[in-house]
Amino acid sequence: MKYPDLELSSFFMWSNRPRIMFGPGIRSEIGFEMNALGGKKVVIITDKGIVNAGVAGMVVKEIEKSELELVGIFDSIVQDARIDIINQGAAFYREKGADCMVVVGGGSVMDSAKGINILIGEGADDFQPLADRAALWDDAKPLPPHIVFPTTAGTASEITHAIIALDVNARVKLQITHPYNADIAMLDPELTVKLPPKITAFTGMDALTHAIEGVTSTSVSPIGDALGLHAIRLIFKYLPMAVNEPENIDARGHMLIASTLAGMCFGNTMTGAVHATAHALGAHYGIPHGLANGIMLPVVMEFNVEEAADRYMMVADAMGINVDGMEPIEAARAAVQGVKNLKKEIGLTERLKDLGVPDDREKLMPTVELAGADSQISYNPRYAEEEDILNLYLKAL
Repeated sequence: MKYPDLELSSFFMWSNRPRIMFGPGIRSEIGFEMNALGGKKVVIITDKGIVNAGVAGMVVKEIEKSELELVGIFDSIVQDARIDIINQGAAFYREKGADCMVVVGGGSVMDSAKGINILIGEGADDFQPLADRAALWDDAKPLPPHIVFPTTAGTASEITHAIIALDVNARVKLQITHPYNADIAMLDPELTVKLPPKITAFTGMDALTHAIEGVTSTSVSPIGDALGLHAIRLIFKYLPMAVNEPENIDARGHMLIASTLAGMCFGNTMTGAVHATAHALGAHYGIPHGLANGIMLPVVMEFNVEEAADRYMMVADAMGINVDGMEPIEAARAAVQGVKNLKKEIGLTERLKDLGVPDDREKLMPTVELAGADSQISYNPRYAEEEDILNLYLKAL
């Protein structure tokens, strides 16, 4: 494909943290790495599903082989990082006398752990005032040692500065950023093989959404393009393998890498209307974030094609579509179809109506308004008014 003539941004910033380690069985390095960070007394942050599946135990085994002392396992995390549970986790950490944390889980677990560690570092008991501030960069101090093992290839929370926390009372997902996330992200594909095919599918679509929105947002950069486009290449090749061959370590490993690449991309370039609409769906209807993204992605792409045709042409090329000889708008539409084809291949057939979202304009308006107020909507390549957002939801039903 001939590279399109894209306008180079006159200014952008880039931030990268934490250190990343990859390898099947890399969890065996946990003792050495945590000791180097100064941690001695470990609390594991996880959820009951990860514990019951034996995945947390794989990490516990390596901690017990080391000189680290495991002082407790906090496994009360549920879907979405809830502020009340973040508060409970910080109280548990203090009660056990911990001085570091090891995190084993998906996006909700990783986001909750970030919130817990911020409370510990701030010497605070309630995350709500911090969440209300949203940006926690002023006067931020380094936090206690924190190593994370993602068990899904989707959210990339292991390397982003952001926390998406659910305010249960207000039914709103709050977006909080802090400069100090995990110290080390350990990508161990052996910890992902027990993930069910359906969850593998929609967390993979979460990663794909990060990559596509990250290279088509209003704050794109050449660094983001490199990361996001390669993530798309990997996802289109390896996500079907990971869904259909759950124990394929090579596919699982490539998906972890793809998710991390996409996270490094969107963590700096932001996302767009897919995330804005998905956040609102999660807050009001409890739809898992990756599944909501997967449903909304092709709908929003269709809405955006005329405003971002050149960039969607690059997306199509990264998908493996032969775009030579195509006009940008044609290639952009091919990218939309590429997403639809991938969803079919991995069995992701749900529509919003299957998940309790009403086919009623008036009932949808609170969700529309919430999406319209989401910070990510301003990064969408095409301006979306409330009527546009409503029509996006209706088309996704």
